[in-house]
Amino acid sequence: MSEIRSSTLGEARGRPRPPRRPWRPTVSVIALLVALVLGVVAHLGSTVWIVPALALSMVLLAIGWVPLLRLPSPRGTTIVQLIAVVVLLVPATLQPQATLHHLPGAVAVAMIASFVHQLARRDARPRLVESVSASAAGVGLLSSAVCLVPLVGTPEGRDAVVAVMAAAAAATLADVGLGRVPRGVIAVTCAIASVVLGAGAAVLVHGAFGDARLPLLALAGGIAGGSSYALRQIQSVLPSLWGRRAQLASATGSVLCTGAVAYGLAWVARGAVV
Repeated sequence: MSEIRSSTLGEARGRPRPPRRPWRPTVSVIALLVALVLGVVAHLGSTVWIVPALALSMVLLAIGWVPLLRLPSPRGTTIVQLIAVVVLLVPATLQPQATLHHLPGAVAVAMIASFVHQLARRDARPRLVESVSASAAGVGLLSSAVCLVPLVGTPEGRDAVVAVMAAAAAATLADVGLGRVPRGVIAVTCAIASVVLGAGAAVLVHGAFGDARLPLLALAGGIAGGSSYALRQIQSVLPSLWGRRAQLASATGSVLCTGAVAYGLAWVARGAVV
């Protein structure tokens, strides 16, 4: 009764109390492992390994996206996400270096599938806007992951992926601040730490294993570490994060979202070389 009373008083004052244990260490560990695996596979420099590694990560995101966000029409929405995985990865498997040329069309097909699913629903379509926007967000994360495929074929791209994945892995150390009061000292300190750790890890790992010259490396590492941490921070307060599938989706999504950062870093590096 005292907990309910204090919670009610906090809400009445406009200060809702945060969850007691919003941080899920399992999410941090899975994110760390996914980033390490993708970084090691990218360092091998072969699409034979990067595509299966990405496929597994993307499927984990797709099957956990609905439980994570508790979306309506769970079966159909999950099928749409799995269709997006297939549509995005097939061109990457057949023509790795032309992946990004096919990416707009693949994203369009995935979004059309999402809208067709909404038209086919027979449940009066509750939470329609939420369902469509969440499906689009899932497709966006999957599209970011596919950006890694063509990068492993060039020295700049391979080093960019390794550096960005190192940044995402290092940022998991700051997860002790997940779910804290947004303006609290711990939350702010950990958010800053995720950027600093990401930048530092990218520079150190590239210095140890990289061959190509990567301008703006520290900036890209900081963005990758900060964005990875930020996505886990946003999702850390979701009550659905108790579930295993939701935890897998949160962890893999926070790593796959850095694919676009790796591509941007490689693009800048190619421009500097030219």
